[in-house]
Amino acid sequence: MGTCAGCGVELPGPGARWDRRSLASVECQQLYGEVAGYELQHVAELGRWHQLLVDTYGVQHSGPDTPAIGTAFGLIGLRLALEEDRDGPSVRAVHAALARAFRDWPAFERPAASGTRTIFDLAVADSPADHVARLRDWAADVWAAWSGSHDAVRRLLAERLPAVGAAR
Repeated sequence: MGTCAGCGVELPGPGARWDRRSLASVECQQLYGEVAGYELQHVAELGRWHQLLVDTYGVQHSGPDTPAIGTAFGLIGLRLALEEDRDGPSVRAVHAALARAFRDWPAFERPAASGTRTIFDLAVADSPADHVARLRDWAADVWAAWSGSHDAVRRLLAERLPAVGAAR
């Protein structure tokens, strides 16, 4: 059994990192791919939730070599989805507007623990409705783990959203 350095999930395999920019293990990344595939199979029910999957997984597996924009956008996505109840297309529109307008992104320090739930908790969902409930719980868990960055994310959005005209 290998342990993913990003989330701590133990999966069969050596647990080697799949990419230097992420703390995800090869096995964890493969499971993420399976979960994303499940969402594609149920796109009518789950399509609006896919961005939350991307942001949650990305933030939980960010590390010292993750580009600053990746962690920043993941945290922005979690903030918008969980605190403003924005759906995936709305979050993607904000990401796109911010990416067009700004090139510099602050680095966010990874917390000692990145949450208690993992992609595995989502992989065992038994229906699209269960998938959404588990995804929201996992996202909230990861967002809570990054509580030390919440104020900085809120300030960043307060400063930059008006510049791109993104509706609140």
